[in-house]
Parts: sequence; C-alpha cells; structure tokens
Amino acid sequence: MIMNIAVVLLVLGIAYVWMVRGVFSSMLQMLCVLFAGAIALAFWEKLALMLVDASPQRGFLSFLESIAWGVALVIPFVIYVLLLRLLADKLIPGNITSAKAVNYAGGAVCGLVTGVIATGVLVLGVSNLRLPTTFLGYQPLWYSSDRAVGAGSLVRSDSLWIPVDQLVAGLYARMSSGTLSTEEPLAKWYPELELVGFASRVSPGEGAARNAVRPDDFQIKSVYTVGDSASATPVAELLKDGGETEQRYIDIGSEPVATGSLIGYVVEFEPGAKERGERGGGQLVVSNGQFRLLAQNDQGESRTIFPVATISESSEAGKFGRWRYDAPDVFITSTGGQSRVPMAFEFIVPQGYQPLALYVKNVRVPATSMPEPVEFATTAERDRRVRTGSILTGTDSRRELETAGVTVIDPGADREIVRDTTSIMDLVSTSAARRGLTLDDQNEIVDGEGNFDVKLEVGRSNAPVSRNLRVEDYAVGRGQSLIKINVGAESPIGFLSENAREAPLDAPLLLIDSNGNEYEAIGFEYKDREIMTLRYTRGSTLSGVQDTPSLSTTRDDQELNLLFIVTSGVEITHFAIGDVAIARFEPPID
Repeated sequence: MIMNIAVVLLVLGIAYVWMVRGVFSSMLQMLCVLFAGAIALAFWEKLALMLVDASPQRGFLSFLESIAWGVALVIPFVIYVLLLRLLADKLIPGNITSAKAVNYAGGAVCGLVTGVIATGVLVLGVSNLRLPTTFLGYQPLWYSSDRAVGAGSLVRSDSLWIPVDQLVAGLYARMSSGTLSTEEPLAKWYPELELVGFASRVSPGEGAARNAVRPDDFQIKSVYTVGDSASATPVAELLKDGGETEQRYIDIGSEPVATGSLIGYVVEFEPGAKERGERGGGQLVVSNGQFRLLAQNDQGESRTIFPVATISESSEAGKFGRWRYDAPDVFITSTGGQSRVPMAFEFIVPQGYQPLALYVKNVRVPATSMPEPVEFATTAERDRRVRTGSILTGTDSRRELETAGVTVIDPGADREIVRDTTSIMDLVSTSAARRGLTLDDQNEIVDGEGNFDVKLEVGRSNAPVSRNLRVEDYAVGRGQSLIKINVGAESPIGFLSENAREAPLDAPLLLIDSNGNEYEAIGFEYKDREIMTLRYTRGSTLSGVQDTPSLSTTRDDQELNLLFIVTSGVEITHFAIGDVAIARFEPPID
C-alpha cells in the first residue's frame, strides 16, 4: 500500500511540475529522461560489478556491496538527466509559445511520461537494494502456496497501481530490440528486469542475507542434464527423487510446465561468498530467488527460470541430500566448515528452450563459458551420484601434498600445539573488544579484527569480573568446531620451522580431513609484550603467511595461533601451507 501511494504521488507530482512549464519544455525533459534511462541501463551491469568488487569485506564501506546494484542504476540515471538537460538548454535556449490549453495538455502528457520513467527507474533501483522483502508492502515476486500445482515456486505476485517498474522494463526491452537495438539487447539478457532485484533479496530474515557476490566468489565446476529438452520428457518424471510426496512445479507466470529437461549446475563457492557478521557468519546461505537460469527458444524469446532444488552436504558429515523448493521460505545453509562449498542447483527447462546464462546473485555466467554437460538417463542415476556426493565433487580432486620432512603430531599429547576450543587467547573487556570486533548477545566474537594493549586491556587483571562485561569465546555455527594451531616460534610446526620456511608466503593455510576436504584459516591470535591482536573473519580467509604478524627468531615473547572452522565429526589428518605438508596428525584430530 505504501509503495503504491508513493508511486502515485511521485508520478502525478512530476507530471504537474512539467505541465505548468509548458509542452515544449516538458517534451525536452521527457526526451532527456528517456535517453538517460537507456544510457543508465546500458552501463548498469558493468558499473554494479565494479562497485561490488570495490566494496571492502569489512569496515564502514562494506555496505557498498548491498546497495551496488541499485546505486549503479539510479545515481547514473540522475546524472545523465542533468547533463542531457543542460546540453538541451544550451543547444535550444529559447522556448515555443503555444496556446494555454495546448501547453497544459501537452505538458501534462509529456510530464506523465517523464514521471513514469523516472519513478520506474527509482523503483527498479530500490528493488536492488538490500532491504526487507516486506519493504513498503510491495512484493512483485513471491512463493506459490497452491500445493496442487507447485507450492514454493517463485511466481509473479503484486503489481503496482501504476506499474511503473513493468512499464519501464518493457519500454527499454522493446527499444533494445528496436529503436536502440544492439547485438546484445536488454530484452535478451533481462526479459523480467522488474523482478531480478527483488529476487536477489529473497533470503532468511525477510531479506537479511547478502544479495550480491563478486564474480571471483564462485565458479561453475560442472553441468549435468536429466532428460532431453528436444524430446517430450514429462516434468513429473524429472522431479522424482525418491521422496514420499511428488514435487510439482509451475513457472514464473504460474503456468505448469508439461515437458522438457532438467539441468543442474554445480557451483563451488569461495570463502568470500559466505555471510559476514553476526547473522550466519561463516556459512553460505542460498535461496531459489538468488539463482536463476535464462533460457531462449528458437524464436529468440528469453525467459527466466528459478531452481526447483539444491543439492548440498547435509548436517551429518559426509552425507549429501537433494533439497526441494516446494514450500515458502526454504533456505539452504552450508553445514560444515569447509572453505569452499560445492552446491548444485537444478532447473526445469521447458521443451524447445536452451540455457543461455546462469545468474548467481545477479552475476551472469554465459552458457558458452561452461563445461560440457554430463548426461544422466534417469533421475535414479542422478540420485546415486547425490548419495555418494560425487555429483558435487566429481573425480577425486585431493591436493597432492609434499610430505618430505613432515612433522608427526599427537593431538592428544601435544595440547600446546593443537587445541579444539572456542576460548580466546586472553580476556578483554566488551568495551575494548567492540573497537574492532563484532559481538553477539552472549559477548562471543562473530567477526572483525582488534588490537589491544597487553598492559592495560588484556588479562584477568584488566577485564571486568562480571562475565557480562568481558569477552571469552568465539562464536561458531551449528555443526562446526574451532581448531587452533600453534605456529609460533617455539612450535615444531610453526612458521619458523624448516618446512614452513620453504612454503610460499601467499599459499593458503590449510587443515585437511580424511576425505580430502580443505579448511582455510579464518583468523589468528597474536600476542607479545605490548599488543594482542585477534582476527576472526569467517567470511574471509587468510591469503597466506603474509596475512599474519611477522615472527622473529630473536624474540621469545611472541605467540601466534591460527584459527580454523571445521566440520564437526570429521577427522583432520594434515596441516599444510599450500601443497607443503607441515604436520601429520596421528591419530587424526577427531
């Protein structure tokens, strides 16, 4: 309701302003706004990706990522309107006098068009901001609740009284294939432009999760198909997965799809794609709105398709499952502590359509740049690969470690070297910790990096007696454990040991389990006579030894621990720096 009222007031207000200025001035403004929108949309995608890339992972400007896709459209649009209007006034300094009735009537019509375009661009921009899905009461896309046809499918829902977003999206889509046609028209890549921004906000907490990622935060590892889109494979057959109930599916227009094929994309997410801060920090959260497939038929018509299921590791270590999007608010969360998280997203492609591109939180990956698909004849064959996890991991891709000179460590006996604990190195007060660290309701550290004066702020003598006023622990997610590895000067597997000295400074710091899964260091604890530094960034791993404080053989006051989040229940067998094994744990860390 609020969005509807705001749109009506804006459109009518802009129309009135230009109505009183006369038909000629209003017409010039209409043309300026029309072309400004075209230019803004032409550069929108590239500019948005530039802003996302420029957004830091922590600190004040980290919010830039969450508004990048909206700001990249609205701000350039306003600038282009001003520049084009200034240019028009310079080239045409005079005005044309018309009859009063003509001035008002023509000015109102041109002003109305101006209002619709300007307000439409604003609504499109706002829909791409990281805002609650209930913001101003407008949800252009939402879950179908009809179990008989396909509950949980994302379909068109609300429409504004004056559908400015749909009008603007349709206008520029037609222009991109007509008056302002290009080789890569907007109509081809964004056939439902008015929906994509809101779709990226569909996430837990009414849109609280991240709505954008960098192109480097993921990669398409493999593609597979079930059935053949050229043939008439019934969709009911494609949606079978051994579940107790039959899954149903309808497309974005609420229409059932009778025949087609199922196509799956295995996406491996880098640590940078995970959530940051207190809410779900260190875990990957996905929904069926944040991933969409663009398909095209032989007539060049494009359509947006949302996934029907996601395949990922289950909460039980080493087990995998296929999770249907068959109900509202189905969100898939990574369960373990692996640095890189593989997931597969499955789509129903109607007969006669072929995949054109996959969008991962608005980042477009053309189908031409993806691996050749693996063909499964039946869903049963696919399900066997799901149960073993091979559909995500493919062939054995374990890192080949250089084990010459590796140090054997007994985790049970060498407690000063390996610890399974959430306790921080030393106590600090909550007031001091909040200078660089984010704390949750239990005063556990969830994110950030902080430096503390050892003499004034660290230890029991400086921390308050009350537990409510001091920080003692790190926060870890469900199904995760925190492992500390002592890499100080005194440690036999420290950075000053022979094997570690030979490893590259920019190689990842790894714990490796018995299944070959890797867990990169997500922080460190450092302490000397003067300073204690805590870094705990579950959504951002260390790039290597170069990200840690320097150690010296001439000092005896330096302590350094690496922090790793690992999946509970696995067995950790090695500590490595890149391909160089530093320690082998016998028995494994259980």
